[in-house]
Amino acid sequence: MGCVCSLSRQIENNADINIKDNQQIKPNLNMNNISIQNQKDKEDIIIETKIPETIDIELDKINKLKKSEEKENNEEKNKEKIKIKEEKFEEEKEKEKSEEEIISKNQYNQRVYELINQIRLNPPKYSQTILDNIKNIILENHQEINKETGEMEENQIIIFKKKVKVNLYKGEESFREAAEILKNTKSMEKLKFNKDIVIPLPDKEEDIINSTFIRNKANEIRLHSNINVYFKEYIKNPEIAVLLMIVDDTEIMSGKKRECLLNPHLKYIGIDSKFIGKNFIAHFSFSK
Repeated sequence: MGCVCSLSRQIENNADINIKDNQQIKPNLNMNNISIQNQKDKEDIIIETKIPETIDIELDKINKLKKSEEKENNEEKNKEKIKIKEEKFEEEKEKEKSEEEIISKNQYNQRVYELINQIRLNPPKYSQTILDNIKNIILENHQEINKETGEMEENQIIIFKKKVKVNLYKGEESFREAAEILKNTKSMEKLKFNKDIVIPLPDKEEDIINSTFIRNKANEIRLHSNINVYFKEYIKNPEIAVLLMIVDDTEIMSGKKRECLLNPHLKYIGIDSKFIGKNFIAHFSFSK
């Protein structure tokens, strides 16, 4: 009997061991399952990383499409800009043509306009014209009443005499000074005729020498257009008028007309002229 008990205990003990071993095996199997699952997860992750590649391809297509559209839009914008520029150029051309037609109707206006622009394009060349005209400067004796004594006196005055007679202040000295200035003046752009800044001329003879008339008319124009400088002239011959505007030999404001005609910052000119009775008058205006 003692043997049976001993064997029974041994079997039970072995059974316990087997049970424990089984229990130990099961967790190991579970760990293997987890490992397999993890492997599957890893494989899934690897497969998923391939999805963005297709997204990149689609994005690339979209970007290329956008760039193509942008290019087309830019081309359209450029075409529109070119079209606007061409239309603007044509408008300017038509405006210049119409304004040239206006100025061509008056021979004095047209000739003065041409001469001024010729001088602006090549100032040094015109300096010789100034020197050549020194020979036309003469001295004349004139009888004048002395304001202090009230007696008649004979005085010498300086005259420029060529087709017309014009009083000078310094004479030859001013001509040589002007010629030297033009020798050292650089070429500049032509002035463009602008009908919008033309100052109207008077209808009455008394308004020819009335300084407030031209001032009032210039201020009226300034309400809608810019005028930087303006003045009037009384010499009917265009060649001599321009010559003496360039020399500008006057006692008051000497050289100011020359500075205006040779100002590279001024871009536009307005000119008009006419006879009122036997008297000639011309209005000049300039703007930037």
